[in-house]
Amino acid sequence: MSFHSRTISWSMVLRDIRDTGPTKAEFAAAIQAENDAKREADRAKMAAKHGLVTGSTFNVPTIMACAIVEARKHRRNDPTLAWGAALSRALRFFWACAHAARRLVVPAAAPVAPMPAALRRGVLARAWAIFRESYNYPRVPFLSLGWGCFTWALKKAWAEARETVRLAGLGVEALKAADAIEPRVRVGLSTSYTDSIHVVAARNNVARLRASAMAYAAAS
Repeated sequence: MSFHSRTISWSMVLRDIRDTGPTKAEFAAAIQAENDAKREADRAKMAAKHGLVTGSTFNVPTIMACAIVEARKHRRNDPTLAWGAALSRALRFFWACAHAARRLVVPAAAPVAPMPAALRRGVLARAWAIFRESYNYPRVPFLSLGWGCFTWALKKAWAEARETVRLAGLGVEALKAADAIEPRVRVGLSTSYTDSIHVVAARNNVARLRASAMAYAAAS
């Protein structure tokens, strides 16, 4: 009885395994999807732990309170970090947690275009500007106003950023045409043309948003 031996080529075996398995791109995509799912689950757990979402509604005061505590930790770990930067970092994290938790109870809707980075970077600075203008800060101490007032200013800043994006989508020419027909403040006797301070403020705000949208549309 004769026995025949066969030499195994391990390089061929490994090549066959590699050829029948996933490609590098598919493997990287699977790892990325697994990491994204884990991060989403961790954020949802964080939101549930702190009560950032009630049903399908964001708990804004709790989100702000958690962000303040986290921002103070950032400042203790890095004393050179500005308060605005620390608060912005903390707010982004806790809002991401709140959105992750809300996605568990609210079905996904049509995708919404993200806020452009050029406008997103200026939201916090604009919120502080609105806060100073509206509440006479810092002449009126922050402790006397509270975070509820700043939350209102932050919401208003985000609304202005979204309106800037909407106006920029109309195009520069359409914005110039709208700016040309905008009524101007008349010069003359006080009895010939009067506007309340609220009307003037609203008109100035619309003009400012239109100018910002034209600058953004021209740059992009």
